[in-house]
Amino acid sequence: MTLRAGVLGASGYGGAGLIERLRRHPEVELAALASRQYLGQRIDAAWPHLAGLLDLHFVDTDDAIAAADVLFCSTPHAATAPLVAAARAAGKQVIDLSADFRLDADAYATWYGVHPHPELIPEAVYGLPEFHRGELRGAAIVASPGCNATAATLALAPLAAEGLLGDLPVATIVTGVSGAGRALDLGLHHAELGENVRAYKVAGTHRHTGEIEINLGRVAAQGKDALTHGARDTVRLAFNPILVPMARGILATTVARPGRDGLSGAMLLALYRDFYAGDALVHVQDDLPQTKAVAGADRALVTVRYDERTGTVVALAAIDNLGKGAAGQAVQGFNVARGLPETLGLRLEGHWP
Repeated sequence: MTLRAGVLGASGYGGAGLIERLRRHPEVELAALASRQYLGQRIDAAWPHLAGLLDLHFVDTDDAIAAADVLFCSTPHAATAPLVAAARAAGKQVIDLSADFRLDADAYATWYGVHPHPELIPEAVYGLPEFHRGELRGAAIVASPGCNATAATLALAPLAAEGLLGDLPVATIVTGVSGAGRALDLGLHHAELGENVRAYKVAGTHRHTGEIEINLGRVAAQGKDALTHGARDTVRLAFNPILVPMARGILATTVARPGRDGLSGAMLLALYRDFYAGDALVHVQDDLPQTKAVAGADRALVTVRYDERTGTVVALAAIDNLGKGAAGQAVQGFNVARGLPETLGLRLEGHWP
């Protein structure tokens, strides 16, 4: 049976990515697009690249919830939880791209504030499919991970599973500007951002820090098939993001000092290939990954190196922050939750040139 899908926040960058993927999904009918800014207007008012491809107008959230079997929420944290509550009250499945259901209530309070609807947290399953396939099947709420958290977790998880993180792994994220969303911001103007590289939210102040630490702690304690709210080890991470003047893409460069003899680059590459064997959307390669290779794609490119001189492991992951870091991962999580082939509606190749 074809499922009717609605997108809340359909005029943001994440919303555009969802529209693109859902319109080509063979098991989905794109039934409703919600946007306050473009209410009543045709889709091409917000997205000129979709002109003539979809005969839809933007509606309000209530109409979108009523029209759909499953709701994809590409709306800000805190504002999303009430929308999820309304959708669940109407018996609808929710795929949430915000941070509202990624963490338990205590962790959410640490990084975001008091949770608006803590009673719904037990219904939510963290939606990084490579680690939570079993828990995602039949999930009422899929909490899609953050883009930075996805890249850093994919880079470091194989080390966490083998006890190779050391005392303090470091993750440096280089990210494109679309991760900041579509709202007006002086720091995102071309004259401010062009020919400029800027660090932001460093020294443990970025909210994805807690999400990455929880992910790695669960993998360290339980292995790859970590339970959503299961036991976890304590992991501390030095996480520092850097904004660069490109539209999309994330490159995570992570460093760990395992303090263990007998490591080699060849052994670590074999470890990573074994860890991600069978994951269609994570490719472990010999070459260093680059963001252009995944621009517009829904998979991650990963590799690892061993520095014999310093005894450090350098693991890298490249993703499109709007693909594997947002809309692509949300559709992947939806596919797993519904028992569908994981790559339906998704794109594996990047745009080149």
